[in-house]
Amino acid sequence: MASSPNPIDIANVKQLAASGSPALAEILEDYLDQPDPTPEAPPREGALTFAAFLRLLSIAQGMGTPAQRREQATDAWKRFLAQVDAAPPPRLELADLLVRIYEEGTDAGRSALCDAARSAPLVFGAWGGLKRIYKLAEARLDAELFGALAYRFDAELSRGGRREVSRGTLIYMRRRAWRFLRELGRSMPQLYPQFAVEVLRHYPPDTTFRGLWVANHIWAHGTGKYDGRSFHGGVPPSDMVKHRAFGEAWKRSPDPLMLLLSTCQADPPARFAIQGLRKDFAEALRSVTPAWLARLATRPLASAHDFLIETLLGSPELHQSKLRSLGLHDAALALLDSPSAKARVFAIEYARAHATDLDPERLDALLASEHKDTRAFAASALQGRSPRALGHALLGRLLERSETEAWAAKALSESFDRAELPEPFLVDMIYGEGAQKRWAAAYFKAKYRPGELGAAFWIRVLDDPRHEDDDRATAMALDALGKHPVATIGTPWLLGALTRKRIGPTVATWLQKADALPDLTAEGVERLKGLVFSAETRGVALEVLGNPKIVTPRQLTLPWLLALARRADPTLNGFARRYLLAHMKPQDFDAGHDPSGRGDREAGTARLFALALGEKEPEPMRAFAQTYLRCHHPALGPEQGEAKELDLKPALKRAAFTAERIWPALFDKRDDVRRFAALITRAELRAWGYQTRVYELAHSDAKEVRNVAFDALRKAGDPSADPAMTLTIEELDPAQVFALTESLKKSARELGLSLILKHYARIGGPERLGWLMQSADREVRLFAVRMLWEKHRPRDLPPGWQPRGARGEARPAAEAPEDAGRFADVEALRTFLRYVLAGIPAGRSPEPGDDAGPRRRLSASEAKRHVIEIVRDLAVEDAAFAALVAPVIAEFTGSIAKGEWQACLAALMRLRRAHPGLAIEGLAPPGAGQERT
Repeated sequence: MASSPNPIDIANVKQLAASGSPALAEILEDYLDQPDPTPEAPPREGALTFAAFLRLLSIAQGMGTPAQRREQATDAWKRFLAQVDAAPPPRLELADLLVRIYEEGTDAGRSALCDAARSAPLVFGAWGGLKRIYKLAEARLDAELFGALAYRFDAELSRGGRREVSRGTLIYMRRRAWRFLRELGRSMPQLYPQFAVEVLRHYPPDTTFRGLWVANHIWAHGTGKYDGRSFHGGVPPSDMVKHRAFGEAWKRSPDPLMLLLSTCQADPPARFAIQGLRKDFAEALRSVTPAWLARLATRPLASAHDFLIETLLGSPELHQSKLRSLGLHDAALALLDSPSAKARVFAIEYARAHATDLDPERLDALLASEHKDTRAFAASALQGRSPRALGHALLGRLLERSETEAWAAKALSESFDRAELPEPFLVDMIYGEGAQKRWAAAYFKAKYRPGELGAAFWIRVLDDPRHEDDDRATAMALDALGKHPVATIGTPWLLGALTRKRIGPTVATWLQKADALPDLTAEGVERLKGLVFSAETRGVALEVLGNPKIVTPRQLTLPWLLALARRADPTLNGFARRYLLAHMKPQDFDAGHDPSGRGDREAGTARLFALALGEKEPEPMRAFAQTYLRCHHPALGPEQGEAKELDLKPALKRAAFTAERIWPALFDKRDDVRRFAALITRAELRAWGYQTRVYELAHSDAKEVRNVAFDALRKAGDPSADPAMTLTIEELDPAQVFALTESLKKSARELGLSLILKHYARIGGPERLGWLMQSADREVRLFAVRMLWEKHRPRDLPPGWQPRGARGEARPAAEAPEDAGRFADVEALRTFLRYVLAGIPAGRSPEPGDDAGPRRRLSASEAKRHVIEIVRDLAVEDAAFAALVAPVIAEFTGSIAKGEWQACLAALMRLRRAHPGLAIEGLAPPGAGQERT
């Protein structure tokens, strides 16, 4: 079995055939137009599939000689049929099915076979059945099926479409068809005309007759102007009986020719019949029945109509005055649209004389004729009628015709009152053709004052389904409706129109300009809310909802606005934020407030802070609440851009911004929360009395939080600083300032050092410097030693004294040190240094590196070595300091701690190299001429 997604399968075709369905031929064609179903099991390797078999046949057809083509095709068939597991498509079953239908011989079956013979695709399956039926028709002298198949073989080569039968096969079949007719004419001439007529009557009007074989033999065999493949010269000939085949056979009876004339579809067969009748049966033509003549009038053939007119004019018994009584009245009128000019002239003359009551609808149909004389007659006949008798509906249709447009327009405007032209008719004209549209526009302008038609009429025009395909009519209706106030159009219709592709954008501009929508109900507001979630209608919906003249804040409701503010879409949350800022007071945020009035201010404020700082609130909601609180802060609000844009006045008091709400947020993990808290803290720091807690912020991981502390401390004592967020000098805590130097944050350590340097007289002292010397940070240790020397050098050194520079270099003049408790003499400073070096405990943990690995505490020896190195480095730069500390360092060279005495000895060697004239106890001066390394 094969699986197929096709809507028609072979079982359907068989079922229709068994039931004698008249639709069998149509379904058969649809079935053959489908692709072949795919076999359920894949073909074995090397198998010849049906598609590959067809390709082999196609290759065979392209071979050079008939013998080669025949050999290749035969080999392909043998290969395909020799396969045991061949999977031919189901359509190959059609061959047996068609033959069975033929053998049954039912009228329905024969009719379906004739239709299939004329139009079914000539593909394998159907072709096998039709070819076998043709052979049976030859054998059984079945003229009907023979004629249909012989026509198809003859005409197929000039037709397009799908075909699997080779050109050579079709040439053979049409030659065989003529050969059968020829043998029939020789052996049974009485049957020849019947079979020939059955062939000729099937050719359609668009047939290319010069390329035919069978038909041209029938009427031009005697010319001898043909070879084995085609005819030459002018075919069909003008005289179609002079060289016809088996002329004597045609003279036996007029019936075959009369049947051909009344049933053929193309002019050449009709001319062949007419010429034969005139030549061989002139007497019979004078006695033809009116019924037969009437049938000729219905044939769409110019030659048949010419013959009919000649017959009518040639017999006194068929005079125009007698045609009605003979039953030929309708036949004569049918010739009004004949392809024959002679027939049209006759019909027009007859209609003017004998059909003045011709139905207006028929005259209207004649206005669509391709023949100018027919259209002129119909227009003249209609214009001779009373407009009111014709009616406005027909006159409206006459506007479409160029021959009657001007007359119909005048008749409609002058012969009918406004009330007599119903609204549906006017709508039809708006949606009509160009002339109907023009008449409608002119009629409205002439008969109605601006706005008189009313908005309801134009709404009905726009509600007509035809507006989807008619831009001009839609534009006309929108232009007229747009001149009415929006309030009179109706809000429900406007909201519905917003979603309609053709008119939505125009309706949106009306709503955007509206100042009021009196009939906007709660349901309408909810509908507008729904439109904000569509990209096409969002802009206008938000604009209308944001207009307080149309929709009040209470109609929007706070929950809906907050839901929008929670959305990530910037357009939606931006609208909600602006609207809430501009139209909602703090008390409106009270979740428990009565919808008919304001809520509690404190509860609303608490909810705002919960929205701004809540752990579960999304970022868009926090951003709105933070913005609202910023804009309504008494001090910060007027400076905010949103407040300036919306002209907001602060609605909250400073008491609402408590430390209990804000201070914990400074340590929140979310950036936006910390930034908001830092901004409020700057404004409220002193109001809270938290200025002494800024040291806690200096150690924060967040830069914006540390900056609060840095600004508060760095500007202490600065007259230009903001006192609300800056500490005074008296508020500086020495212990906290010195603790900054041990912060894990480098910026905090630098701040601590700068504060110590700036305010050393108040917060410093040698004991604290000794504590700094034990720092894990080298910069801090160096700072401590420098401060010890600069701020506490002995009193016996004059304030302006400057030591000799290292290596004899001149040093710039130093600024006089601040008097911060100087040592009484040099020995007192040395004693302090001995105390510091001897009493150093285990060092503090150093600052973590970039790798953020685990930190270890320094050992006491390592911490002492750091202090020795810092003292050494400063002494290398300052000769006076070197002279002061060298004896102390020399004393520690006798330490039993290996690392300590080695560090001291190395320091002394560095000092002697830096200051060659420095006397160091225990070290001999360099010998004369000895080089220093």
